Amino acid sequence: MKRLAYAALVPFLAVSLVCKKEAKAEREGIVNFLTGTVSIIDGGKKSSAAVGDIVKKGMRIETGKKSFMDIYFDGSAVRVLENSSVEISDLGINIQEGTEKSSFFVKKGSVFARVVKKLAKDDSFSIRTPTTTAGVRGTEFMVVSDELKSLIACLNGSVQVNNDVTPGQEPVLVKDEQQVVVEGDKPMTVRDLTAGNRKLMNDIKKNFQEMKKSLRERFEKKREEIRKAVEDQRQRNLESVEKQKAMDRENVEKQKAADKENVDRLKGISDKTGEEAEEGVSKQQQESQKKLEGVKPEIKKFKSKVE
Repeated sequence: MKRLAYAALVPFLAVSLVCKKEAKAEREGIVNFLTGTVSIIDGGKKSSAAVGDIVKKGMRIETGKKSFMDIYFDGSAVRVLENSSVEISDLGINIQEGTEKSSFFVKKGSVFARVVKKLAKDDSFSIRTPTTTAGVRGTEFMVVSDELKSLIACLNGSVQVNNDVTPGQEPVLVKDEQQVVVEGDKPMTVRDLTAGNRKLMNDIKKNFQEMKKSLRERFEKKREEIRKAVEDQRQRNLESVEKQKAMDRENVEKQKAADKENVDRLKGISDKTGEEAEEGVSKQQQESQKKLEGVKPEIKKFKSKVE
């Protein structure tokens, strides 16, 4: 019966393997506006940025003095400010789950992010620096970094800030009009937003250009392609699971039939063996009886009357 037990495990294993399969797609950002000297480094190749350029995972943005660039994503916008170096760490979407992940690494300089789209439960949007990680769920905030310390300033919403240099420190939550400096093992103390940082972020908000119509159309087309890919993948997963279940049920029924056939065959062999054994015993008894009759002694009768 071990074979039957194994067959019964197949549906669970098959479903588990299908569910664990992660189909990922890469999202893209679009350069909507820039001024000054801005470069995009892709695979070691450096080129001047231009409006309409596509920004993908693994690319690095570098800005010169008095330069900046606006990048639009689905429901989010990022401005890379002057004298900055920012890498696009992740722009993925899990097609299986329909969740998005956006991650940026600010090696040096400043970034302002506006996350307009409300993130779903398992979505994530984060900006890292050499000293900290700032994760958000719908907000407007700025990250300023050098190799030794970072400033996280929040205009609206909330940002969870972790000290990556001293992991033992508890993360802090920076809310509306607050800021925090992360430096080495120093305690992270949340303070009120300075007037200078408030003005800077408000000015950036006012100067954000509306996405150009042609770029928006491209963006919407790409988003629709991703949405369709998500739905198609879900349907394929569902069909795959149902197909596997049907195959497993068929295999189980085949195994049951094979097991029953084996049991019946063994039972038939057992019955036949029993009959042959009974015949053999009966035959031996008959032969023994004959032998006993052949050696049976003759008993003479004596007269009981005395003469």
